[in-house]
Amino acid sequence: MKTENVLYTDGHDVTVTESMFQVKKKWYHLSGITKHTFMILQPDRFPCVMLLLLGGVLEIVGAANVIPSTWLPKVYVLNIWLTPNLMAMGVGILFLLVGATWMWLTKERYAVNITTAEGEKNVMVSERKEYITQIVHALNEAFFARIAGPTKEKKREFIVSGR
Repeated sequence: MKTENVLYTDGHDVTVTESMFQVKKKWYHLSGITKHTFMILQPDRFPCVMLLLLGGVLEIVGAANVIPSTWLPKVYVLNIWLTPNLMAMGVGILFLLVGATWMWLTKERYAVNITTAEGEKNVMVSERKEYITQIVHALNEAFFARIAGPTKEKKREFIVSGR
């Protein structure tokens, strides 16, 4: 049996040879992969935006003294009387801080997306763009090797698109 040339391995989860692609414990024959791409997965920032909007509204409502003091009683905390408007401003600031921190911490992720007879799926997802780019590069090299055959030159230069 012929040993295959390993084009890429990270030593753990991913191995690319001239005819196979392994991700964790799942093996894919390159002949069964009809398409592979580098994808950018944008995070869902809707909850962050909603917290920022709600915080901004509470801050404005509290600063404009819109809430009548008859709606809620004053609260005495740490030698300070908190009115409903001051409480709204405090909660608004808290929502603004949480929303801004959450938005800052949410990062876009990158994926190796393949299309097979079973459908389209992201087989490897990471926050490290270079890692995913290396895998896509190895897949490109494997597909070029399959097209070129044993007699032609196997190394080709190409550019992986993305940000």
